[in-house]
Amino acid sequence: MADPAGDPRCPVAHDPGQASCPMPAGAHPRVSWTSDAQRAAATGRDRAAVSRIAPDRAATMSERVVEARAQRDRVEEITDLFVRTLGKKLGYGHPLSERTGTEVIFSWTQEAEERLAEIPEFCRDLTRWRVEWTAHKLGLGTTITPAEMDVKYELWGRVSHDIEERDRDALPWTDSARGRFERIPDFVRGQVLEAVEGNARTLGLSEVNDAVVDLVIQNWMDTGDFHEGRYGFK
Repeated sequence: MADPAGDPRCPVAHDPGQASCPMPAGAHPRVSWTSDAQRAAATGRDRAAVSRIAPDRAATMSERVVEARAQRDRVEEITDLFVRTLGKKLGYGHPLSERTGTEVIFSWTQEAEERLAEIPEFCRDLTRWRVEWTAHKLGLGTTITPAEMDVKYELWGRVSHDIEERDRDALPWTDSARGRFERIPDFVRGQVLEAVEGNARTLGLSEVNDAVVDLVIQNWMDTGDFHEGRYGFK
């Protein structure tokens, strides 16, 4: 791994010209890959069409999610077993998930695609994948219309509202970060709140600012790992 201060995958946004990383020692564990692990992660490219993302992005997303989970778990060497085990944990739609493309293929109506386009980019892929998987589990068919989307949105909304309304030790947000949060769709706002504040605490921060929001969103887009095995979006 490159110098943490210049590594775009560092878990903290660095100020311009910052010479060193503000994270504590050990926050950037070095990881290596076995050749078998690299081949296992490369299977993500083969599922790109079902994930509805470009092959290169599918390959990069698969690599990044493996490295992010390995670094979080302080794994020094990524093995084939680690990659395959993660593939069993990730939800349908993620290019590394063994569920993706093995059970059913979906089509979306134009109206559903237009409605999906209203979702912020950082959670658009997630929304597609989760709507499809819910339709599969509930036997709603393989054609996604706004009606099938409403089913998932309602289920998500229940979880989101429960998170927002429960008694919890909330972190303060800057006005700018709070303004961005308020633009998140209501039905996933609670899950985003939980994930952003959870990441901020993990980083040892005492408030949520724009840098934290940017960090979490970029990580989601890089890895496709929206619940990170810890937060909402399940």
